[in-house]
Amino acid sequence: MKNTMHCPILEDCSVYLNNLCHNEMVGLTYRSLYCLQVNKKYKMCKRYNAYMKLGKRIPRNILPNSLVNIDQLADSNGSL
Repeated sequence: MKNTMHCPILEDCSVYLNNLCHNEMVGLTYRSLYCLQVNKKYKMCKRYNAYMKLGKRIPRNILPNSLVNIDQLADSNGSL
C-alpha cells in the first residue's frame, strides 16, 4: 500500500529524485517542503498539479513553486 501522506508521483519526479539543475541543497529543501510533508502540501506543487492535469512528465526545470502556467506546460512539449 502506498503512503498517501506523501506525494503520489514521487518515483517519477525530478525534484524528489534530485535530478535538478540546481545544487543538492535545493532538492533537499523542496523535498522536505512539498514531497514528504504529512499535511499533503504536495497538492500545492506545480509539478504535481500539472502532472495530474496533463497526465505526462513535467520538464525537470519546473519547480514546485514555479510561476509557469499549467496551460503553458501543455503547449511546451518539454521545452520550457
